[in-house]
This record gives sequence, structure tokens and C-alpha cells, in this order.
Amino acid sequence: MGFIRTHMGLLLGLTIFFMASVSFAEEGIEVVAAEGSITVGDALGKKAQSVQTKSMLPSGNVLTTGPSARAVVRVGDGGYIVVGKNSQVEINKTKNDVGFFRQISGIVYYAFNSIKGSQRRIEVRTSTATIGIRGTRFLVTDIPERNEIGMRKGQVNVASPEGEFELHKKAEQDEFEAYKQEAELAIATNKREFEEYKANSQKEFIEYKREFGLEANRMASFDGKRVVDRPLSGETKKDMESFESYAEKWMKEVRD
Repeated sequence: MGFIRTHMGLLLGLTIFFMASVSFAEEGIEVVAAEGSITVGDALGKKAQSVQTKSMLPSGNVLTTGPSARAVVRVGDGGYIVVGKNSQVEINKTKNDVGFFRQISGIVYYAFNSIKGSQRRIEVRTSTATIGIRGTRFLVTDIPERNEIGMRKGQVNVASPEGEFELHKKAEQDEFEAYKQEAELAIATNKREFEEYKANSQKEFIEYKREFGLEANRMASFDGKRVVDRPLSGETKKDMESFESYAEKWMKEVRD
């Protein structure tokens, strides 16, 4: 009788393991490129194990990169994320449920296929906002000196988890054209005209909103509930280009 129980327990354990393995494989959460020290563990930061290229990751676990590490992760048929150094992101993607990512810290580039019809959107959750997407490319930075979302392509909906944002929207202006105009006005004899120009070019609109849309080539910088919506900065563009260059092979597969 004990022999039968032992073998039944072993058979049950193998069945559960097999089903779990199939589930993970079906979701296709796979590290397709990796450099440096990278681990994956549970949401509490325990049971961390090293991962490398071709590792399959279970849903609901946290991927952590070291100080000189980076990785490209394929997330089922949804698209890819590119994880920079000193970053942590929890990946939740099951076959029948809405997928979400919880970015704990660092810099992560998200590139997702367009979502059609009744397909449920994917969310990226940070300490300051919930980002709803239906297929787009953007960079989320959460480091001590920068807390921002930079849009490369598409549009996202940014919602506050609690209360309203104080949204400051900078007037959009082509940087090169602005530079030329400022140079011309700087040498103008009418100083008042130049001062009026500067005041107009620096106008911003302030609104109080629980959520707002962020479009391509713009970024949102967060300081608590204060948010500045403005054109992409040179620093953010440079970061985007670095991530895109590293993951170029896989970015070509994204259908956005």
C-alpha cells in the first residue's frame, strides 16, 4: 500500500511539473539575448536563479539585471522587452488573462505588437503610473535622478493609481527651428520683442487629470504627482537608440 502511495505521489508530482512546463512554454516567455549577471526569482525576491540566453521564464517572476547586464525577452506573441542594467521587472503573462509588467526599478524598453479587436490590452505598472497599451514602443526610466516615460512610436494611456496628476504640457516646438528663431531675435534691436517671444515659446498648459494620453516623440517626466509632458529629450533619445541597436534583430519582428 505504501509502495502504491509513493508511486502515485511521484506520478502526481511529475504530472504537475509537466503541466507547469507546458504552461510556461505555451506563453513563450524566453530570454533571447543576455549579457552579464541576470537572475529570476519570485515576487518577494527569493529563490533567485541565474538565467541566460534561451532560458524560459515562469510567469509572475521578477527578472533582475546586474550593473553591467542587459537582456532581450520575448513575451509570448505580444512582443519584446529590453531590460537595461540594474533593473528589475516582474513579468505576468498567462494564456487567458491580461498581461502586465511591474517595473520595480531601472530602465526597460517595451515593444509590443498591435492588439486587434477584442484582444485585451497589456499594462505596464510603475510606482507612479499604470500604462495601458495596444501596440507601441516606449521606454520607462525609474532611477533616482529620472522617472519618466519616453514614447518612440504609437500612443499609451497613463493613469494615476491614486489621485490626480498635475499635468504640465509644454508647447511643442521643433528644436532646430526654435534655435534659429532665438538666434535671430537675440540680435534684434527690439529687446521687448525678444522677451515676448521667449515668454510665448515657454508657455505651458496645466491640467488636473486622473489619466492622460502620451503620443509618439513625447515624454512624461514625473515628480510625485507633478508630470511634465514635453518633446523627447536628447538623453532619452540616446537611451532609446542604444536599446534598439542592441535588440535590432528582434525589433524587426514587432508588428506595430
